[in-house]
Amino acid sequence: MINSIINLKPIITEKSLGAQENSSKYSFWVNCSVNKNQIQAAFIEVFGIKPLSVNTVILKGKLKTNWKSRKPIQKSNKKKAIITLPAGTKLELLKINTK
Repeated sequence: MINSIINLKPIITEKSLGAQENSSKYSFWVNCSVNKNQIQAAFIEVFGIKPLSVNTVILKGKLKTNWKSRKPIQKSNKKKAIITLPAGTKLELLKINTK
């Protein structure tokens, strides 16, 4: 029930994958209207692991220009949740296999 409202989407970038390997920090895109307690409850419901901490960052939307009509377009804001797990705990769903 909670997961459908929160909508955890993993962030797959070089920086986030490095944080996963080195310090067990996982990054997710979440809705801008949710708070840390709701994110933690959704994470426990989906993965069954209680995180040590949940940090959030709101990234402001950029101002772009539509060059065809010469009008500015305001992109929407995004919210990123960085979830820290206990030492030695890994999520196998987000692991990318390299040769």
